[in-house]
Amino acid sequence: MKTIIIYRSGRSMNTQRIAAAMAEVLGADLAKVEDVKPEMLAKYDLIGLGSGIYASKVHRKIFKFIKKMPLKDKNVFIFCTSGSGEFKNKTLVLEKLSAKGCSVIGEFNCPGEFSPLGFNFDKKGHPDEQDFAAARVFAAGLLNKDSLIS
Repeated sequence: MKTIIIYRSGRSMNTQRIAAAMAEVLGADLAKVEDVKPEMLAKYDLIGLGSGIYASKVHRKIFKFIKKMPLKDKNVFIFCTSGSGEFKNKTLVLEKLSAKGCSVIGEFNCPGEFSPLGFNFDKKGHPDEQDFAAARVFAAGLLNKDSLIS
């Protein structure tokens, strides 16, 4: 199964590090969202979309990617890292993917350390080894999804 994980990570690189942990398990290609061209997706069976959460929303570049890219009949999973734990536009993201004809086969959320105001002290040190282990377990579970069997 050919897999790509497309992500947008901020300066803390939390989302990129979680993407890399998943890619290890899946044998996936990794790509920053700004480096992906529409014609690249045809060769992939599974597409992962990851973003940090900014003001409780997925990064605008990931959202624009979903809106413009040809994802019809693709298996997709989404994941995020967040300091606040809130993901207010998740329903909208899932609706856009569904409207594109995608099958969303999994979702993963991980704490991430970032707070310009210092309000999320409980996230200090995240993602940590337990978070990376959880990301690997999630990715391994994707390999067992019935919808991925050709």
